[in-house]
Amino acid sequence: MRRPMAASAPNWLHVDTEDEVRPQLTTLSSCMTLSDVQCDGYVRLLAADISLDDAAEEPSATLKVFRGLKLKQEQPLPGIPTAIESLYIDESEPKTPVIAVAIAESVLFYRHLKPYFKYTIPAQDSEDLELEVWRKLPVMKQDAHPALLESLQNIDHAKLSRKSQRLLQLSEEEREAFITTHRDSAVGRGGSIVAMCCLKRISSDANPPSHLVLATDSGSVLILEPQGFNLVFEGKTCADETAVPSLISVQGTYETDFCIVVATRNGGVYLLRKTQSEGQEIFKLGTPLTGLLLLPIDQTIIASTMDNRYLCYSKRGKLLYQVPLQELPVCILPLPMTHLGLTLVAIALKGGVVKFYLQRYLVDEFALSETVDAMLYGRMGMEDHVLTLVTQSGDIVVKILRRVSRFDPKPGDLGNKRSGSDHSSIVDASILDKPKKSSIFVEQAAREKQQAKATYGSFQVELWRLRLTAARATIDAINSSESTISGDLTHAPVKLSAEVCGSGPAFRLYLTVQNLSTFKMASNLVVLLHADRRHYTVPQTLARLPSVLPGVPLRVDFEVVAVLDPMDKLPPASLSPDNSQIRVMLMKAGQAKPLIAAAVSMPQSEAAF
Repeated sequence: MRRPMAASAPNWLHVDTEDEVRPQLTTLSSCMTLSDVQCDGYVRLLAADISLDDAAEEPSATLKVFRGLKLKQEQPLPGIPTAIESLYIDESEPKTPVIAVAIAESVLFYRHLKPYFKYTIPAQDSEDLELEVWRKLPVMKQDAHPALLESLQNIDHAKLSRKSQRLLQLSEEEREAFITTHRDSAVGRGGSIVAMCCLKRISSDANPPSHLVLATDSGSVLILEPQGFNLVFEGKTCADETAVPSLISVQGTYETDFCIVVATRNGGVYLLRKTQSEGQEIFKLGTPLTGLLLLPIDQTIIASTMDNRYLCYSKRGKLLYQVPLQELPVCILPLPMTHLGLTLVAIALKGGVVKFYLQRYLVDEFALSETVDAMLYGRMGMEDHVLTLVTQSGDIVVKILRRVSRFDPKPGDLGNKRSGSDHSSIVDASILDKPKKSSIFVEQAAREKQQAKATYGSFQVELWRLRLTAARATIDAINSSESTISGDLTHAPVKLSAEVCGSGPAFRLYLTVQNLSTFKMASNLVVLLHADRRHYTVPQTLARLPSVLPGVPLRVDFEVVAVLDPMDKLPPASLSPDNSQIRVMLMKAGQAKPLIAAAVSMPQSEAAF
């Protein structure tokens, strides 16, 4: 049952449930996602419920699936997840999402909520001293082990492998059994995944296949392609090994260009691009960050810090504005509203207040009874704009955006921002008075003027990459349809046969189209011929076919003329059996992929004397 609450903001409708027992959830924003896991058009909430019960020996986690606010399915996880993402790995219909769960050094993929694939990040090379110690430990006497373990303690703890770290934690009585058990295991320094998000391959489709972006505690940034989950990009956050990533945000597409913004635990924020293998430091703060966003429209970087500030930077590291907050920001979330043409930023503060900002202006807010630990926004169920909040005690609060919602800056807040003289809030008034789009245009024009050669070269590279991608897609579509019988199950099966008559230079190509179905009619068919212009001329390359009835073959003919040398009236020397072919494609009107693609070998033409 849906009803507006008196205490809620007027732009949001509170979703209430009639169930007496409300579901409880302990999670983070990164461990929540929305997905159509059942492929029925109903988007469900998936979240990792992290159990921190003191009575248990160690923390555990469970993947829970909610239909609305009702728990429908749950599955135990082998560890505490870092992040959960829902992505599509192919374009086959019906599109089935895959759930990616990052745990320690692995990413577990679930399809139909069943284990599907496991990817483990590459292990790093261990120190030579550690390898030498593990080579000597199994063969030397127990009296020599303390000296070897003392040499292991001289190595930085973060550079040791996990089994060496575990060995140093054990007592003397347990070390001998541990060495015997793990004497043959590999000595590898494997990192852990600390952040994960999705990067779309292209932006034209509604649900395109997405690449997976991983950030590890060793500072590496990895990108996995969706088909085989292979590593296609590997970068480094920065040269400093002590900079451990904590937050990550991605914008763009893999096929064109993308930007990856990484925040580290020491307050540094770095930017990686497709053409860079190492991040560039944008800015560095003295306090840790609690949230990081890269907004899609104006490409500005939003950050919230533990000193109660809401900051906005450009990609060049220029502070555009900052807003002081009354309480500590717990989590931050972007709210893209395409129907309104804007993107809001939601900030959950300690104490239960959730504020919504449009750039630096406060446009909406509401308060809950306790602090919000996690937020998620997107399509849920049959509604497009749903905000899900999880409180500190585990309650799930769902709010739906009203159809007639408006987000206008408050008059008092707008006046204070423009007339205020507090430099801690506003850095430079000249920057704020100038429209942002005008500033971006002026900066871009000046950049292109200063780097004309590099800009033109980059444009040519992307243009040729686009042409190459289009050519590959065309070839793949044609090669996948090379058969004499159509394999598309959504249409009536059609068979194509060809016959060439004549001795040259004029030939007659007869095509016979036969409907193999017993009850379904094949309609809206088009025949397209493609030939090498250096060898053959086809006056009519396209023919629209009438409806083909079951059991009644349709015969259509084309004229093909061989190109001869005007001097000796013989075929050109470049003509060979490999290129003396005419490609025939049977297509359905309105579809780019052909139903049937076949190559017809042409006979040798006689001389025209």
